[in-house]
Amino acid sequence: MKASAEIVVDRPREAVFEYMDVPENQARISPRLSAVETLGTLDNGGKRASYTYRLGLGFDGEVRGVVHEPPERVVFEMDGDIEGRIEWTFEEDDGGTRVTYTAEYDLGLPTALDLLLRPLTNRYNRRELERTLANLADRLADD
Repeated sequence: MKASAEIVVDRPREAVFEYMDVPENQARISPRLSAVETLGTLDNGGKRASYTYRLGLGFDGEVRGVVHEPPERVVFEMDGDIEGRIEWTFEEDDGGTRVTYTAEYDLGLPTALDLLLRPLTNRYNRRELERTLANLADRLADD
């Protein structure tokens, strides 16, 4: 499953990047992400963090910021109950910041079930990304 969404946030790129460079802030804006705890900082400046994602059941794991390019881009690899890759990009846009959030997940479903559920999971995940970005814009507007 792969989904992507974007929004323009009325804040400078550096401020948006700094906010998203704190792993706990992801839980503050993501509707189903119930807990995030920073576990450390990698040599490249990226963060290592544990996560708990709630969708009826709890899904636990860890993310590692394998690409950390302030203030332009962060890429996390996910391991655990949900595996995949999350990418955040930050581009200057008329005094604000265009934020693109791309997520690619492997839920480990059998192929037939994955094919059956893919249209539903793709729509659901796209809406989750859009809600996350809207929450980011709202939270940064309050700061």
